[in-house]
Amino acid sequence: MPDPVSAQVAASLKEVFAALDHCFDESEEWLRTRPEYPEAWSVAEHLEHLRLANHYLLLTIDKGCRKALKRAARQPIPRTTSELAPLAPIADPHAFPWLPPQHMLPGPVGDLAELRRQLRGQLGHCLELLELLPAGAGRLCTIRMSVHELGKLDLYQWFYFLAQHVRYHLNLLRARGKGDT
Repeated sequence: MPDPVSAQVAASLKEVFAALDHCFDESEEWLRTRPEYPEAWSVAEHLEHLRLANHYLLLTIDKGCRKALKRAARQPIPRTTSELAPLAPIADPHAFPWLPPQHMLPGPVGDLAELRRQLRGQLGHCLELLELLPAGAGRLCTIRMSVHELGKLDLYQWFYFLAQHVRYHLNLLRARGKGDT
């Protein structure tokens, strides 16, 4: 039987990545224009940061999935559920101060079509990994998350964190007056 939290997380990932993908339908000028305030990022730089952050989050999630699948082969899956509510503040730009690590700061954004392809690939990778976790196996591995002192999160929570981080940037763009991006 599929895990309901897994389905909820997959739906959230699809929703936020569809909104990201929609950003690429705008003009290149709009994507590359930086607002006129200190340390502002262009939309393209937000997208590049998300590509970088997703890359690093997926490295951790990949490793956790391998561990969870090994455990699922030899132990029962817990009947508990993954709590997603504690991750709600991650999507709120006003909830807490949050500075990206240096290695996730966007550099010059190159080919936008390639960036779009990579983000789409990251969504595909997330969905493939979720499919590999049968009936709650994602709860068999917890990994510490330092952001907002979240502590140990299971793999479904890690996927949801990734989705909420994307939503955070979409909310920043909306607050900046970019409509439905």
